[in-house]
Amino acid sequence: MIIEKEEILPGVYRIKFEVPAPYFIEAQPGRFIQLEVSHDPFPVTRRPFTISSVSESSVEIVFEAVGRGTGILAEADAGRSLRLLGPLGSGYRLDPGKWLLIGGGLGAAGFPGLAATVECDLLLLGASSQDKLLTIRETETVTITEDGSSGRKGLITDLLETVHWEAFSSIALCGPIPMMKAVIDMMPVAARAITQVSAEARMGCGWGACEGCSVPKAGGGFLKCCSDGPVFPADSIDWERWEGIH
Repeated sequence: MIIEKEEILPGVYRIKFEVPAPYFIEAQPGRFIQLEVSHDPFPVTRRPFTISSVSESSVEIVFEAVGRGTGILAEADAGRSLRLLGPLGSGYRLDPGKWLLIGGGLGAAGFPGLAATVECDLLLLGASSQDKLLTIRETETVTITEDGSSGRKGLITDLLETVHWEAFSSIALCGPIPMMKAVIDMMPVAARAITQVSAEARMGCGWGACEGCSVPKAGGGFLKCCSDGPVFPADSIDWERWEGIH
């Protein structure tokens, strides 16, 4: 059941669901849910959403209303009951030490739970404009926007020039595929080896049966975003192939 709903940016919503304990309490950051956004015949399949944060009896998601499915969800009011499946997939490997989080646009939707769980030393966020830029409380954040409406003007790769990569034990990266590839290409080899990527793909079933969310695997073959991921070691992905098919 929806217990809270808020439009946090134009067209971007935060929804909190009440869920039976203890199904989500041990869901590590990076995992996702499949949500039946409507009881009507459309959409036929559930929609995948990254878990933004969890508590003993609730789970939050953050999403942008960009299509009919998410548009239906954006119109749902508190008190409405929807069926969800989860938590699904594999989340971040929660290694000790200082973390660097790098997010592009709504790629940062899953970072609140991660930042609250690990020792997040720095968060780099980029977006096209301020009204697409998510904020995460109580975390040291450096922002950049393409139009300069928040933080520095430019691309998120411009923020990497002064990063002291050796200061971090783990790096989390999420955003559009071209943005993530550009960040990976700028990283030294040692930093790339400690980077975990939260991938985005069109998930149909959520547990690896439909094979609609394949991610090209380094060395050949494919990974299933829903069951092998959605969080992967950066070096496990063939970035050239992945960018080429999108």
